[in-house]
Amino acid sequence: MMTILWWLLGLAVVLGVVAFAIAWHHYPFKKWVIRNLDPSWRRRARTDSFPPERIAEEEADMFVSSTVMRDACDIIWEEFDDGPPATLTDPHPHGTVIWVNTSLVPRFIEEFLPRMQSKFVLVTARENNPTRFFDVERVLGDDNVLCWFIENYEFSPHYLETGRIVPLPLGMNYHKLDPNSPNRSGDMGVSAVPGAQQAQLRTIRDEIAPIRERPLKVYCNFQLNMDTFLRHHHALPRAEARAEAIAALKDKPFSIIEPRQTTRNDVWRRHKEAVFEASPRGNSIDCHRTWEALLLKSIPIVKTTPMDPIYEGLPVAIVQDWSEVTEERLRGWLEEFAPWFDRPLPPEMYSNHWIARFHAWKPAELQPRLSGHGATVTTAAAS
Repeated sequence: MMTILWWLLGLAVVLGVVAFAIAWHHYPFKKWVIRNLDPSWRRRARTDSFPPERIAEEEADMFVSSTVMRDACDIIWEEFDDGPPATLTDPHPHGTVIWVNTSLVPRFIEEFLPRMQSKFVLVTARENNPTRFFDVERVLGDDNVLCWFIENYEFSPHYLETGRIVPLPLGMNYHKLDPNSPNRSGDMGVSAVPGAQQAQLRTIRDEIAPIRERPLKVYCNFQLNMDTFLRHHHALPRAEARAEAIAALKDKPFSIIEPRQTTRNDVWRRHKEAVFEASPRGNSIDCHRTWEALLLKSIPIVKTTPMDPIYEGLPVAIVQDWSEVTEERLRGWLEEFAPWFDRPLPPEMYSNHWIARFHAWKPAELQPRLSGHGATVTTAAAS
């Protein structure tokens, strides 16, 4: 009897070890273990304490972020909803802004677009499925669609010439730490409202020296999020793109490779040590890292995609292949882009700029009153 018990106990131990080894390849589990074994993690991950008026000031003019822009739309159909809004196909005032989560766009185009009764502005974002398979001809061929703002633009550039489709930046990731978000996660830091997160970013941004005074280095931390195990299907192209990038950069003398998972505050402060940040694609072709780098006085390096036009006027280094990242190219990019960082951040780096563009087709009296970078945008400028 005892022999059987010992045998069963041994089997349980072996199975436990095997289960742990398998789970260790699932990055969310690995992150959970690492942060719970690190006694300093919570202290380093915590957002500073800011007075309510400072948080309110930040939330009145947030940096570009898909969740902030979503919340300013008139009708919202999100992935967590049981179904479309009951009023989706009702008659609406001219220029009503309708938000559709990217994962729901094929259904919207097929089932609801033909039933729309009013002229509206379409905004699609927030999920990671490819956009290149969307029926762009059908959307642009519908006279009720005044304009389509689309995150992760993957269509041919010639559609941009119509003036009715506009690439939309992914922007900042506030939702993962937002205590009110249904999609929050604790692997980057301790929960904090978006205004406090932005105040924290500004504090760290102010600590970063001017770009010409920092080492000619390329910061890399993307390789810490490359797993595909137990992930959505979009994790595979992300992993492949990041594996390609780290293979090209890991042995370069100018690369700074983050050795292990750490807090977002630590990652942000690492920009003090480099001029550039490598930013291969995320779960979709855009990546929060690209926009964080710009806000943290750094030049992101990205691989070319159909959404390249969104970087026009921004200090983003675009390469065909990661082998193009050489010290000579780094010096050239620094010379080319450094003046951008001597000026205030442009309106495109703020959500209110895009929100104003969404609502610009409405009569003036129906447009939202926005502060900061949400100054009135004319319909011509919006297009």
